[in-house]
Amino acid sequence: MYVKLCNFGKYADGKSEPKKLQPDSDASPDIHRKVRVYRIISLVLFVICVLLMITVLVLFMKCYPEGLLTPVTGTQPCQVVEETDRSPPEQLECSLEKCQQVYQQPIEGAQRLCSNCAKGWLKFENTCYFLSQNRLTWQKSREECQRKGGDLAVITNERVQMYLSRQGNLHYWIGLSRVGTNEWTWINNTVLTVRYWEDDSSTGECAILAANESPERSWRPSHCKLYLQYICQKM
Repeated sequence: MYVKLCNFGKYADGKSEPKKLQPDSDASPDIHRKVRVYRIISLVLFVICVLLMITVLVLFMKCYPEGLLTPVTGTQPCQVVEETDRSPPEQLECSLEKCQQVYQQPIEGAQRLCSNCAKGWLKFENTCYFLSQNRLTWQKSREECQRKGGDLAVITNERVQMYLSRQGNLHYWIGLSRVGTNEWTWINNTVLTVRYWEDDSSTGECAILAANESPERSWRPSHCKLYLQYICQKM
C-alpha cells in the first residue's frame, strides 16, 4: 500500500511564499484628518488668547488713564485730591493751603490749580456762593453755611449785589443783622457802607435779599425767626 506523506515547512513539496503585509489603506486618511483637527483647535486657541490680551490691555487703559499716571506735582485737578481727603460730601472744598500742601507749589500755582467751587456752588470773582432750596431761620441758616465751610453772604459792592439778585428769584437771608445793637453789621464785623434798602425802617433785626425786586432796592429787615432760603459764601 502506498502512503503519501505530506511534508510541511521547507520539506513541503509545493512552494509557498510568505504573505506580504499590506499597509492599512484607511489609517493614513485618519491621521491626516486628526492633524487638521489639531491645527484648527490650536489656531482657535491662539485667536482666543490674542483677544484676551487685547481685552486686558483695554481694561488696563480704562482703569489707569493718562491723567492719573502723572506725578502728583503735575496738573492733577484739585477735585480728585479733595474727594480723597475729606469724608463729609458737603465739606468738599478747594483750599489754597490744601493745594499748596499737595502740589508743593507757591500760592499762585495753588490758586491756578484750585479755582473751582464745589458742586452746587456758583463762582463769582474769587468767591463761591450757594443759594439754598430749603428754608431755615437766620441763625440756623448761618449754622448750615458754617457746616458747609462758609458763612452767610456778605455784600460789599454793587457787582456782588447785581450777581446774586440775578441768580435767584426768592427771599434769602444774608449775613447782615442788628441783633443786640441798633446798628446794621455784617457777620464779619465790617461796617455797612453800601446799602440797597427798600425800606430799613421796618421791624426786624435780620436782613433779607429780595431777589425778585430791583437790585438797587432789594434789602428788607425781617424777623430772624422766619423760615426763608439763604445764601452762603466762601472763598
